[in-house]
Amino acid sequence: MVDLKEGMPVSSSSSSPSSSLPLSTMQIDVEMWKIAEERAQEILNTIQPICVADRSRNEIFAYVQTLARDRLGTEVFNFGSVPLKTYLPDGDIDLTVLTPQDKEEDLAKALLSILEAESGESNFHVTDVQYVPAQVKVIKCKIKNIAVDISFNQMGGLSALCFLEQADQIFGRDHLFKRSIILIKAWCYYESRILGANTGLISTYALAVLVLHIINIGYPSLSGPLAVLFKFLDYYASFDWGKNCVTVHGPVLISSLPDMTETEHHEVVLNEKFVRECMESYSFSTKAVEANGRHFPVRYFNIVDPLKHSNNLGRSVTQGNVQRLKHAFTLGAKKLKDVLTLPRETMGWKLENFFGNSLERNGKGQRLDVDEPITAFGTGRSELSELRGDFERYFQSLVYGKWFHGETHLWIPQGQDTSSWDTVNGQNNGFYWRNVNGATSLQNMGRSRGTGTFFPEMGQQSYTDGFGSQPRTVKSLPSGSQS
Repeated sequence: MVDLKEGMPVSSSSSSPSSSLPLSTMQIDVEMWKIAEERAQEILNTIQPICVADRSRNEIFAYVQTLARDRLGTEVFNFGSVPLKTYLPDGDIDLTVLTPQDKEEDLAKALLSILEAESGESNFHVTDVQYVPAQVKVIKCKIKNIAVDISFNQMGGLSALCFLEQADQIFGRDHLFKRSIILIKAWCYYESRILGANTGLISTYALAVLVLHIINIGYPSLSGPLAVLFKFLDYYASFDWGKNCVTVHGPVLISSLPDMTETEHHEVVLNEKFVRECMESYSFSTKAVEANGRHFPVRYFNIVDPLKHSNNLGRSVTQGNVQRLKHAFTLGAKKLKDVLTLPRETMGWKLENFFGNSLERNGKGQRLDVDEPITAFGTGRSELSELRGDFERYFQSLVYGKWFHGETHLWIPQGQDTSSWDTVNGQNNGFYWRNVNGATSLQNMGRSRGTGTFFPEMGQQSYTDGFGSQPRTVKSLPSGSQS
């Protein structure tokens, strides 16, 4: 694993001559960019996660977690934009339940019945409960008027969360990566309506990787989230989606796959070594890592998953929507360029118009995910916000998930007592139902952290220390044994 640092030095992704990523041929001086970025930050303050919204969403997570733990004896973890702190006020909450594959259907129906029984009975106001028995089984509902999706065994979501959180910490600059995701997500969702995998458009993880690509190859020239947004629109408007796919480091010819050699060479922050180490550290299955790059499913909008090269993050985009996306990027780039070349006395309010729907929806002193009134846009004040995530907790969620599903290489600190680690038939991939003493097996394993989720005890070492240690291979943990 790569150590976390505030703003890693930029390094070349190739021995070939590298090229910079200039914003544009527009003549905008540094002072004007500073003014534009300050106004963009005021807009961001209105739509980005705020502490009171974090508390509300964490309470919902804890509520579902308690239901699953107390009634079913199983564990729930959160992933996606809520723990990453990149959600919009309209954003949903993504949760995943860990269970053996052959128990998913039974557990889903049991949890569905519990949530249906909670409708009208709980202070959390559970409504619109439904079950979607697709390939990825999902229970959908609203809790306190916020959409909640509960899936099963979505370990890839936990892996992506760790990867994106670490990338944000490496880029630094007051969470440039996360602030850029939020601003671009707001434009995609409120202004252009091009976000939503369920409607044949871009998924939120795919969008995050598109933003990651822009920052990674253009880091030195990007002054802030507004500069990232402009480069995002300008770059992807002219991107040849029919011939190339997007990777973290640069575009790759579809015709050259499975070769992942970039067609362009840029100075990058997150180099190939960093991404390879993340794949090894965060990927859920070693088999998935070995299969990387061999069977990339080419679609109409191709984005390579940094953690699994055989996964196309753009697969949700339909053929008809590709042109819609390109048109949106082209029109957005033109409008934003027009705004940025205006005199300073008019640029500010024109930028507000550029985000008119976002401010109309969220700038009047109310948020969908907060009950009480909040500070309105234009007052010169903003709500308290904290974009820093709890990487240790995310990583330990992933560690537990790997252990639960029988990963053969599990790092366990020296001295860890595993005598209370329950198993089923001598294997470490059983279904961890309630013990007769009323505690779940996971509760026996460690201590409470953060929101109350229990994780394998990692001692006083940091996660970087853990990866510096020699892993101890665990193939099974018979009950009562010592690791």
